Amino acid sequence: MNDDMRTYSHDETLVKLRRMQIIQGAAKVFVEKGYDRTNMREMAAACNMSIGALYHYVGSKEDILYLFINDGLSRLSEVVEGFSSRLGDISPTEALREFIKMYYRLIDDGQNLCLFTYQETKGLDSNARRRVLDAAARDVAACEKLLRWGVEAGEFKIDNPTVVAHNIIVLGHMWAIRRWFLRKRCTLEEYIREQTESILKAILVDTRAAAGSRKDTERHPSVGVK
Repeated sequence: MNDDMRTYSHDETLVKLRRMQIIQGAAKVFVEKGYDRTNMREMAAACNMSIGALYHYVGSKEDILYLFINDGLSRLSEVVEGFSSRLGDISPTEALREFIKMYYRLIDDGQNLCLFTYQETKGLDSNARRRVLDAAARDVAACEKLLRWGVEAGEFKIDNPTVVAHNIIVLGHMWAIRRWFLRKRCTLEEYIREQTESILKAILVDTRAAAGSRKDTERHPSVGVK
């Protein structure tokens, strides 16, 4: 895939507008038919363009794939990578709540891209596949950073933050992948609330038990001493 994409138009604003129109068409047809089974005539119809107009702004189906993947992943990465700078003075627990809410809403906004990457990543060329996998790794790393912060602050008890971070990210993806099932049973906000509480229940330190343990140790200083 090449950033230097061919176009016959010299109007940058118009090119940007038309390519966004192409991305929106691609989102629908790639998910419905798959990348390999989609031809340019079908793509033009999905974009409400003639095939000649389509070729005026892109040079190939691979260009459209690039536009589709690059637009979706760039939006996601920009928000995820900038998340920590917007946290302010809040606890790791509240930061994780906000991260889950933010990430799952992003998945809802870009659900066609999410579904496409699960269906088609193995069949993409090496450059496209690497971009998808690198973006997924960055999402996990951003979540893992929050979890490790919570462990260091004494709020979370987690043996393997990498695995837990991966689970949180995948649960977000499930909203897109299993949408045919989940949307009949809950709204996005209900899904976010249920998953957040379930995740926190599994990793939060029981502060009441911890306080009780400290009091017992104070009353019986030999407890835990070899």
